[in-house]
Amino acid sequence: MIDWESRPFEIRNLFNPAFCAVVLASALQAYEKRARKPMPYSLSLLVLPLCLHKETRDEMVASPKTSILRIIARRPDLLIDFARRAQGLIHPAMEAFALLAIRNCIEVRESGGLRLLPKKVSLEPLSTDDAEACRATAALLGRQFAQINDRVTIYTTLGIRP
Repeated sequence: MIDWESRPFEIRNLFNPAFCAVVLASALQAYEKRARKPMPYSLSLLVLPLCLHKETRDEMVASPKTSILRIIARRPDLLIDFARRAQGLIHPAMEAFALLAIRNCIEVRESGGLRLLPKKVSLEPLSTDDAEACRATAALLGRQFAQINDRVTIYTTLGIRP
């Protein structure tokens, strides 16, 4: 792990564990509300690379009733460098999960699902429109993942393996 102070300023701001935790928490909460079960850990690792990518986020926000699977079918260019982006965001996701766990905001189920504990993460609006858009997109993505309910289909569509 790279020391916090050694990281570039932009990386510290964009991939701040607290911000990433709020984005992930939004997806976990929406998934569980729709599916009535915790989000699988393997799907949670897809939240940041999809929600922090502006073009993908803009497409999802512009068509909230359109499944991420259809968006990708319509816009395969969104997957350019997706595998590299997803791999690059594993570390920020781990830091965010660690923060959520330390603060007793999540629990890991025996099934490998991540459950957000009630009333542990603030619902206050985030400080910028862009940050709030990331959180809203994460909630949308959580609902869509729950509706799709098939990890293999999601991973195959994104062109990656868990």
